[in-house]
Amino acid sequence: FPILHLPDNVVAHILSFLSINTLLRQCRYVCQTFRNLIDGHALWKAKCIRERKTIPNYRFNAPPQKYYQMICRYNPYGVNLVKNACGQTGPKKQRFKYWQIESNGGDKWGVECPPKGADATPTEDQHCFATSYGLCSKVQVIDLCQVGVLPEVMDLIKPPIHISEWHAARVDCGCIYRMDVTLLNHKGAPLASFSTGIIETEQRKGREWKQVQHVFSDYPEGVRFVKFCHSGRDTQFWAGRYGAKMTEACVRILNLPESSS
Repeated sequence: FPILHLPDNVVAHILSFLSINTLLRQCRYVCQTFRNLIDGHALWKAKCIRERKTIPNYRFNAPPQKYYQMICRYNPYGVNLVKNACGQTGPKKQRFKYWQIESNGGDKWGVECPPKGADATPTEDQHCFATSYGLCSKVQVIDLCQVGVLPEVMDLIKPPIHISEWHAARVDCGCIYRMDVTLLNHKGAPLASFSTGIIETEQRKGREWKQVQHVFSDYPEGVRFVKFCHSGRDTQFWAGRYGAKMTEACVRILNLPESSS
């Protein structure tokens, strides 16, 4: 029985069971009917629902082109968009993968598991980054388009952007910690920013993990990148890694508040 004799909604339902790569690289080039269905919303929305992707509560007069396709491919909403948020053990290249180290002072950045001289992290993963007696800072820039968040979503909806991170000091050494997050346009120009400022922990008053967090809302149109920077060092110039520790750097695109959706 020729599949094209079926109603379009039935054909879309059948196609929705195929893999993303098969749909985009093969089926889309079979015929105009397949192309129209794959370029539309219904197939991808059905696939998102069946595969339990997170569909946010945003309202459009008409969804942007590829809106549900991007959700199906990347599932970008409500999840942490920071890669390697806690540090990884293994070769040096793996420990800081996806991060750009800007300052590597003292005995340089390190990764610990479990944390040395501090409580266990409040997260499931016990890896953390550790700083030294010279300033240690690093940056990760998240390209929102590359992770599946369309420009139309950022400009029309302006969804809340939640940022957070856990930080701690060693019990035996004072330290400073700082987090700076900037929303950038397509040219890399800043549109909005948040900074914790310098958070100092005195000697013998550390070891407990504390979370810093902020929500960006009502920011200007044009946000295309999120630049996440954190830094730290110890305050006593001790050899080794006695400076601030940090883990679970997090950037999430959230639902709108219920009153706004």
